Amino acid sequence: MSEISNTTGPPPLHELEVMPPKRRLDGLRRFLKQQRLGSFGAIIIIIIVFGAIAAPILHTSDPREFGENILVSPSGENWFGTNRDGRDVWSRVLYGGRVSLKIGLATVILTILGGTLIALVAGYLGGIFDFILSRMGDILIAFPSILFALTLRASIGEDMPGLGSFLPADELLLVVAICVVFTPVIFRIMRGNVLEQRNTTYVEAARVIGAPESRIMLRHILPNLLGLMIIVTSTTLPAAILTESGLSFLGVGVDIGTPSWGADLSGNARIYFSRAPWIAIFPGLALSVTVLAFNLLGDALRDALDPRLRGQK
Repeated sequence: MSEISNTTGPPPLHELEVMPPKRRLDGLRRFLKQQRLGSFGAIIIIIIVFGAIAAPILHTSDPREFGENILVSPSGENWFGTNRDGRDVWSRVLYGGRVSLKIGLATVILTILGGTLIALVAGYLGGIFDFILSRMGDILIAFPSILFALTLRASIGEDMPGLGSFLPADELLLVVAICVVFTPVIFRIMRGNVLEQRNTTYVEAARVIGAPESRIMLRHILPNLLGLMIIVTSTTLPAAILTESGLSFLGVGVDIGTPSWGADLSGNARIYFSRAPWIAIFPGLALSVTVLAFNLLGDALRDALDPRLRGQK
């Protein structure tokens, strides 16, 4: 039995050899050379994240403050012009990136962790656990995502406490609503891979030597899902950003006046698009470029991390 446990399956995480820095650098160079579109997307993401973090330094005025100069075209004083309330569009685009990235990142972390853990329990234990969790996931997936998030966001109410300045109540409500919509999708993706890992030789060997179920799931199956988790994260994040923008566009997202790419494209602002197109161009462009960059990076990571796709290009 000891020979089986020593010769099958991946080694424990604490026994894994640490990749030398030179090997990491070579892998990064190879990725940049082979995945040019993914590298371009990563550069765009870095620029967008930097702009969102440095918004308090880069902004030209308070994005919530009303101004006297209404619908002023782009100039040296107002780089992206002003909107119908006299607010600086450049500052609102910067702070809108903060809101979108923050909500998207919080949603993805909770969704990936929750969906993966539920998939581990359902896929590995099987039986009644798998049946109940799978049917619940099917029911949630059957509803249109935006409609379901819209209904959930409106039904939760406005009395939900926030998490301070990091996630105010309105943003936390969006995170909860989007998580409920996305978690079943992540669960279905991860469950299939858990079922595949459950029947591998090293998992059978761990069962034979009497390893606890929790240890098999967390020490043998979960590490083999990390690559897929990275890919799913990079593709789910832009979808979460789009959902947040869609809910804000429909008026049930962030509070009125909060900088948001979706909110700045909605409401009465649409009346002025023909007269002042910059109030639609710049928030819409920021949203489109961000989603495109994450999709390019996600496709590149999928090609690099999925062994079934290696060597096809």
